[in-house]
Amino acid sequence: MDFGATPKTFATGAVQATIRTDISVQNGATPVELPPEKTVRSVPVGEPVQLDIRARAEERRSDAQRQQSAQDDTAQQRRFDEQRRQQELRDVIERRLDIDPKTRSVILRKTNRDTGEVVEQLPDETLLKLRTWSREILERSREAKASSSHEVERLA
Repeated sequence: MDFGATPKTFATGAVQATIRTDISVQNGATPVELPPEKTVRSVPVGEPVQLDIRARAEERRSDAQRQQSAQDDTAQQRRFDEQRRQQELRDVIERRLDIDPKTRSVILRKTNRDTGEVVEQLPDETLLKLRTWSREILERSREAKASSSHEVERLA
């Protein structure tokens, strides 16, 4: 095996292969066909590999703490913004309890003081209409029963 610096060519028929000599080769190295920037050199023997495991663990812990504190700050800011928004809504919204005369139901209405618009109503308007309609049907059936006091009995 020759790792000399002189290029050697081997005859292999019609095509000649050229050995690269632009790569600095160390004793015991395996020749490769990669450019020098894509090759890896091993650490020379005798140089210790230094690992500071405690420092790395401490660094990870401090990174995790910084991340957690940033998340806590963000969550606290969101809670503060939500509380401020809720307070602003409380200042603008008026709450009232009414009794509907047709259904005799208690109604909670939240209205915007500035615009007078109903923001929320419990029970909903459609439910109140259904209750009114069912109450009218019930009253009509009672009136019909009261007006027809005689019953006709049919036997087959």
